[in-house]
Amino acid sequence: MTPSDPIGYASAARDDEAAYTAAGLAVPVAPVDSDRVCAEAIDRFSRHADLPALVVVDRDGWVLGLIDRNSLMAAFAEDPEVARRPVAELMDAKPLTVEAGLTLSEIGRRMARLKPAALVTGFVVVRDGRYLGLGTATGLMARSAEQGELRSRQLEAARRQAEQANRAKTAFLANMSHEIRTPLNAMMGFAEILEQEVLGPHAIPLYREYARDIAESGRHLMDLINDLLDLSKAEADRLDLVEATVDVPRVLAGTARLLSERAARNGVRIVTAVPPDLPALWADERKLRQMLLNLLSNAVKFTPADGVVTVSARLAANGSLWMSVHDTGIGMSGEELAKALEPWGQIDSALGRGHVGTGLGLPLTKCLIELHGGRLDVISTPDRGTTMALVFPADRMGRG
Repeated sequence: MTPSDPIGYASAARDDEAAYTAAGLAVPVAPVDSDRVCAEAIDRFSRHADLPALVVVDRDGWVLGLIDRNSLMAAFAEDPEVARRPVAELMDAKPLTVEAGLTLSEIGRRMARLKPAALVTGFVVVRDGRYLGLGTATGLMARSAEQGELRSRQLEAARRQAEQANRAKTAFLANMSHEIRTPLNAMMGFAEILEQEVLGPHAIPLYREYARDIAESGRHLMDLINDLLDLSKAEADRLDLVEATVDVPRVLAGTARLLSERAARNGVRIVTAVPPDLPALWADERKLRQMLLNLLSNAVKFTPADGVVTVSARLAANGSLWMSVHDTGIGMSGEELAKALEPWGQIDSALGRGHVGTGLGLPLTKCLIELHGGRLDVISTPDRGTTMALVFPADRMGRG
């Protein structure tokens, strides 16, 4: 394309960032010197019907103005003597002028705010103040659409890549958890044999306590591995439910008993308030126990001595089931609660660092209850305690 060719964008670069700035819209239409007469501009407009305007510059390339086709040709039709007048007399001395590095969106904003007439006449693209080319609204819209399509393709590619990475992570965690579980089960088994003195009493009683510590540490590590794998599967939508009718009072009472010894060691009392006539719940019982254990263990962990943890259940007026765990512990602020519910997040404060844990329990519980079509409701106030409720929808109640 020569400098005097009609407007066109076929030769514009499409493979670098400049293509999506003002520089990518600049068509190098030859400018008009300020000392020329309008006859030259009229001649060029006559030869190129798609040329909307011409830029007027001085001898050093500085932009002085813009003369548009419609205004000039209308004036010439009314008075042919216009052809003899200097272009400087008929030009727009304040055209929309943009630097080469300006983004497409900013060009559109400036056009709408500063110079709506540029939709017809076009705009001037400069580099360091000197004329670079002529841009048009049509070119801006076409390039903006192209940029939008490119970004959509990039986002789709990024999404596919992220999904592939997530699947790879899930597979890796599954394999690693299997490799860790095998020796860990053996360690826990031998530790329990030593703790129970199956093969005879220890000469030094302290060894029995060491064996108990090893077994408890192994069980804690096994729980972490299971939570890690389940949370990873939930994020990848690969966690399935094995559903059946569940006796809610029985599960709640059994879960409370499992935590009662640990709570007693911490000086915390667990109280249950569960109506015995609650209807059956259609759910995955193992995952329900897992959710309740997560909520109860958190409540016991963050409740100081002489505190109380209350486990309750009730049917709401709309038929939904609420299972709640309320504690009189240290509570959380809104910011801490939001972080505690994030996957792979843990409260980074004296609260979080003062207690053992990975922070997987609450995000996993949230994923599991949502997998059942329910929700996790949390109310917490610093120094006044926390209430966490598993809310199951009404259509899961009373099903056989």
